Order: sequence, then structure tokens, then C-alpha cells
Amino acid sequence: MKRRSFLSLAGAALALPAWPARAAVAGELRGVWLVRTGLTSRQAIDAAVEHAAAAGLNAVFAQVRGRGDAFYASDLAPRSPLLEAAPARFDPLAHLIDAAAARGLQVHAWINALLAANYPGALPAGHVLERHPEWAMVPKAVAQQALGAHGRERLRLVRAARGGNEAEGLFLTPAAAGVHEHLEAVVRELLARYALAGLHLDFIRYPDAHYDWSPEMLESFRRGRGERDLFAGPAASPGAFAEHRRGLLTRLVERLAGTARAAVPGLPVSAAVVADEAMARNHKFQDWPAWARSGALDAVCPMAYAPETRIFEGQVRHAVARTGGRVWAGVGAWRIPVESTIEKIEAARASGAHGVVLFSHESIGGAEARALRAASFGARTAGGGAAGHAAR
Repeated sequence: MKRRSFLSLAGAALALPAWPARAAVAGELRGVWLVRTGLTSRQAIDAAVEHAAAAGLNAVFAQVRGRGDAFYASDLAPRSPLLEAAPARFDPLAHLIDAAAARGLQVHAWINALLAANYPGALPAGHVLERHPEWAMVPKAVAQQALGAHGRERLRLVRAARGGNEAEGLFLTPAAAGVHEHLEAVVRELLARYALAGLHLDFIRYPDAHYDWSPEMLESFRRGRGERDLFAGPAASPGAFAEHRRGLLTRLVERLAGTARAAVPGLPVSAAVVADEAMARNHKFQDWPAWARSGALDAVCPMAYAPETRIFEGQVRHAVARTGGRVWAGVGAWRIPVESTIEKIEAARASGAHGVVLFSHESIGGAEARALRAASFGARTAGGGAAGHAAR
């Protein structure tokens, strides 16, 4: 479907008054993460857009791919089960783009890249893991059993091993070549069918350091080393195995960003990342400073969700220093009073971040929206117009 051209981040020059008394900040991104539960009806979308506009925000990051499913018209992913009660012709992303355009808001497509399914429940027909169960990440605890497990038996093993690890659900492994191609196709489809202001990657990480021990990952590591035993390399060289997993994730980020920019030159690509760099690098294998410094990402969104502003500010300052300023600071608005959210917005500005993204849309209802506009985002208007991407 063709959607109307709309606001490009690069083309927006925004004049921003200070809080409480700072100079205006040109080009600041002021976003909110719109989780998939807010995309289930026209009424829910309209309410989220109205609250974002009332707060003085200029961008919505919409979770259009939550668990390997789609909140948009897709030939690659099944329609989300959360839309079962909605009319068959209802297209959440199309409606959001139209509603957001009317209120001067950008829409960035937020996709959960590797998190593909919840642990319990049947997979919907056509789901990526129903078609390719061998693409599932495997925890170390069942790595040996997984060598002889085929098809859905792989998923059964992973689900049974859930206890004691930090995985939010079933993940895709970046060691399977088909995963890269599948996710690239998802990005191409989105950008071909919708006029989006950006692509936002989430769950572009491993659940924890006990993943991924899938046969595909072990084989990819052995391929460059020559050991006969799949488990010999990781046991002898755990640091090299960790770096191998980091490298595969970095390659996936580069490929998805390259695919997006090939489809829409200049499209901003961002990612939600673990704010603590040591945790991100050593437990999630997420080398986000390198992703930003190389230009693969235009911005990282460190999820600096600590309630204490001192910790938040330290994490944002660190991210700014490590990325050359390519930071839209993630604020955990859901867990703090609006006064603390306002304090963190100012701390992010003082730390050199180029914007903020609030989690989530459920945290900026009417009263919160009015407070945010009054204290942080009031009278912020575009100062030079906005250039949209070509209609697609």
C-alpha cells in the first residue's frame, strides 16, 4: 500500500525553549515507545497519539513486530494474535501514520529483532519458528541434547530449560544464515509499504551469557578453528566464543541498517540497548558503542531506567562519550513520578544526549502529558519545516 510522505528526522529543525532556563536545543528528538497493546484498535492508537502530542513530543516508536508477528500488512509474518478482535481490514501501522501525521509526529517502526515468541502457547500459523524451529537459540543447559533434536523437539527443549535463565521468550539465533535474510526481508517489506521516519531495533541481543549454544552457533564457531568436537572450542576459549557471538550480532545490525538505507537513503536507524556497557557487552554480547561509532546506527537508546537520576545521568554521559553523542536517552517513565521523568529529561540534555524516548505510552496519560509539556516540552515547534521521505 502507498502511504503519504511524512516527516524526516534529518529535515526537522526544532526550536526548543529550556527547562527551567536553558538555551533552545535544535533537532532534539522527543519520543515515546508505543507498545503493541496500544496498537490493537483505532481508539487505542488515537489516544496514544493525542497524549504524545499533548506532551509536546515529536516521535512515536511503534512496536509493530513484537513476537515474530505483525501489526501491519505483511506477507512474511502472521497478523498478531492481539488483533483477533479487530476487523480483518484494520491496519494498525497505517492508521497510526495517518493519525500521527495529523498531529505533527514522526513514526519509527520498532521491531523486536531476535525475540520471536513467548514461552507458553502455540505459535500462530506461518510464524518464523513454526516454519524454521532450527532457528531457535539454545541455552547451554540443553546444548548436548539439542544436537540430536530436530524440528519442534528443539523448541520443546528450549522451553523446558527456561527456569533459571533470563530469557524473555524464544529467540532467533544470528548464527543461522536464514535469520539474517528473513529479518532483512521484514525491513524491506516495512519500508516498501509505509512511509516511516525511522527504523528502531530492539532485542538485538542475546538473553544472557548462557545463550546461544545452538548447533548452528557451535558449528559456526568451529568452522574457523578446526576442532573436531563442537564443544571443545567454547570450553578452551570462552573469550573467543563470546567475541564470536558479539561479531555475529554486530554483522546483523550492519546488515539490517544497510538494508534500511538501501530502501530509503538517509533513513535514521536506532536501537534500544542495555545501558550498562559491561552488562551489554559481556552478558548480552551487544557491542553498541561500536555500532554507533561505525555509523551502523544513527542513535543508540540506552535503557537507563534506574529511578535515581544520579545513576541515569552517569549512564547517559557514558553513552554520549562512547558514541560521539549518538544518543537518545531511554527514560523509565513507567516506574517513576512525572516529576522524576522531567528531572531526567533535563539531565539527559545536560549530558549531551540528542533526545529522549519515554517508556512507555501508558505512562503519559492526560495529567502526565500536561506536566511534561509545561515543564519540558512546551512551545516546541518546527523551526524550518520538514522534508518527508518519498511516498512508498
